[in-house]
Amino acid sequence: MKRYLFIYNPAARNGKPNGRLARLKKRVADHPASTILHSQKKGDIAQLVQQNINDYDVFVACGGDGTIGEMGGQLLHTGKELGIIPMGTGNDLSKTLKIPKDIDQALEIVFEQSSTAIDVGQFNDVIFLNTLGFGFDGLTNRYAYDYTMLPSFLRYAFAAIRASITHNRFTVHFNGDSSGRQLIMLSFANGRVEGGSFWIAPEASVTDQRLDMVSIRKVGKWLIPLLLPLFQFKKAGVLPQVQYRQIRKISFSLDTTPDIHADGEIIESEATQFTVTTLSRALNVICKL
Repeated sequence: MKRYLFIYNPAARNGKPNGRLARLKKRVADHPASTILHSQKKGDIAQLVQQNINDYDVFVACGGDGTIGEMGGQLLHTGKELGIIPMGTGNDLSKTLKIPKDIDQALEIVFEQSSTAIDVGQFNDVIFLNTLGFGFDGLTNRYAYDYTMLPSFLRYAFAAIRASITHNRFTVHFNGDSSGRQLIMLSFANGRVEGGSFWIAPEASVTDQRLDMVSIRKVGKWLIPLLLPLFQFKKAGVLPQVQYRQIRKISFSLDTTPDIHADGEIIESEATQFTVTTLSRALNVICKL
């Protein structure tokens, strides 16, 4: 029988009281060979996984994309399985993996489904499971932390509108290209959705051994608010300023370091040289793919 360790992040959904947690605890208590723990602060989840890596077969992240990313990063190439109970704000990766928010349905997948080996992204020494964003994307995620009391869609919509006013363009040099490209956003997508309901890469796959690179050239600030509904309805590609490309590995430099996020977590960095790599089928995730 598989042994399950559930780790709950009390900060998920910004620490709001959640009756779903009581339901989760009851179901876990009723299941043999299952234990539930909770983190105290950022970094605890990784430590809890490391401390228990030899005692359990399945590690279940109960939280949002940050929780899933922190746990998943500890399970790469270990042969252990990652389960997911979506309890965060956006739950973006769960949408790509077809894991529902309903506690009982998500638990059914954890206990009954087999795992799929999915790809993972890495830039420099940072792991990401869903998306990585530079520029407008990163700034929007930074601003989203100022609207934590709002529902997911409004939180990211207000943040994006604010970012449309204050963002700056930056120059990217790919693989030593001396001329460079002026962009307002550069993103790498393993999953399809970010910000709760924005389809950053509608054709992305977590099993194709590639990342979808999404770049947006500089545009008039009046046009940026129009990007939001286009991304929401999977139509951003109709604009010539929005370009998609699949990559396995790419290196680039920036003239200045813009705001960066990885799976919605803000990355503080002064680096200007980056390498983004696909780690093919590096993580076993229990899902319905």
